[in-house]
Amino acid sequence: MSEKKDMLAPSIVLVCICLVASMLLAATYQITKPIIDDLAVKMANESRAEVLPEADGFTQLDMDLVDGVTEVYKADNGAGYVVTATFKGFGGPVTVMTGMDADGVIQNIKVTDASNETPGLGSKTTLPDHTGKFQGISGKITMDKTSTEGTYVAPVTGASYSSKAVFNAVSAALAQFEQIGGSF
Repeated sequence: MSEKKDMLAPSIVLVCICLVASMLLAATYQITKPIIDDLAVKMANESRAEVLPEADGFTQLDMDLVDGVTEVYKADNGAGYVVTATFKGFGGPVTVMTGMDADGVIQNIKVTDASNETPGLGSKTTLPDHTGKFQGISGKITMDKTSTEGTYVAPVTGASYSSKAVFNAVSAALAQFEQIGGSF
């Protein structure tokens, strides 16, 4: 009987410690979750303002989305749209935010997530040297030098999968603009 009693006391203490630790962790989560959510919204709004600087605020549109598009925002002052799309790159999903004016002309793009792409290769798709290639383009784009349809956008050398993911995201954003009712 003494052996059972010797084992029971430490077990009860361990269970109590685990319960207290779990409750403290849950309380910390409840306290920090709104702060983390607010920060995520703030960062997303800053990214939207970065790709469409003429906008004074944004309203999310509730509509049918083109394949790959995850969200569409309209500038409150009519300056244009910001479309976010995600496509598979070499290492995983690549998320791109595309800002277009009211005529569908790309103002800026921002690769908001390419964290799984190969450092030094696929990650080059996030640099201004590549993202700047899309500025001023509207309508159809192509990565095929021989194509006569669309504006040619050169991929990053050695990063064809990552470049294709960015290209597909921007193409989807342009298609979403057409679906909204815009014309080029």
